[in-house]
Amino acid sequence: MVRFHNALRHTFAIMALLAIASAPSTLQAEDVKLPVQAPIPEMREPAEKPDRASETPPLPTPRPDIDAKAETRKADEAAPSGKPVEKKDASKSEGQAEKKKGEPAPPSAEELACRKRLRDLGVTFEERRPLSDEAGCSVPHPIAITSLGSNIALEPEAVLNCALAETAARFFQETVGPAAEQHFKQPLTAIRHASAYVCRPRNGSSKLSEHAYGNALDIASFVFKDGSEVEVKAYGTSKEESVKGNFLAQIRSAACGPFKTVLGPGTDADHATHFHLDLAERRNESTYCR
Repeated sequence: MVRFHNALRHTFAIMALLAIASAPSTLQAEDVKLPVQAPIPEMREPAEKPDRASETPPLPTPRPDIDAKAETRKADEAAPSGKPVEKKDASKSEGQAEKKKGEPAPPSAEELACRKRLRDLGVTFEERRPLSDEAGCSVPHPIAITSLGSNIALEPEAVLNCALAETAARFFQETVGPAAEQHFKQPLTAIRHASAYVCRPRNGSSKLSEHAYGNALDIASFVFKDGSEVEVKAYGTSKEESVKGNFLAQIRSAACGPFKTVLGPGTDADHATHFHLDLAERRNESTYCR
């Protein structure tokens, strides 16, 4: 280091002498002032290089759109057979049961109450699946009836709605039973019908029959304890036939009110051999009895 400093001094001295020699002649020797000692350059320590191993790289700026796509891509890659993982719908609570397609709605409180009244009346019936047809026929909660009371069978089995079944059970127990005792001196044991639920229009019309809604019952005959039977038809004036005719007339007249429609022999050819009883809704709850 000392040698280096000495070399610098000699260098500056030579440079000064050369400068004087080349200066214009007008300069006087006393005008030139040589430095007593050449300046020593300042020595600076080199800057320390940072230890890159110890540096912590800055965290990347979050990008929600890119991050979301990356997560979706990872989920898809993790799914078997290249199928994307199904996402759960947060709007549905866990364990919530999906209603099966085509599953019938449960009976309403009114419908259940009707069934209870049928049991109290001694009616024998079974639940059936809903009935429907492309034509518009429909019985949402049908029941298959095999008796209209503990002592009055219904033959054959009749599929009806509950309201019609209840009306029929009350009518045959409260009205027809006593009429049978009055005219024939024996109890009524069975009712034989010609039609209950059937998906069809009215005869000679495109409008659906009340049968298409399980809302009608066609009575073909009445059976008594001794096995005798009174068919629904027109009777003559003989003593035996008059009894049967009077019995049917009484039943027919009493049915108009509990039932909204009552048709039978004499109405038209289609009803010559049965009573048609239904609960068709009309304005002001009026009836149609012929």
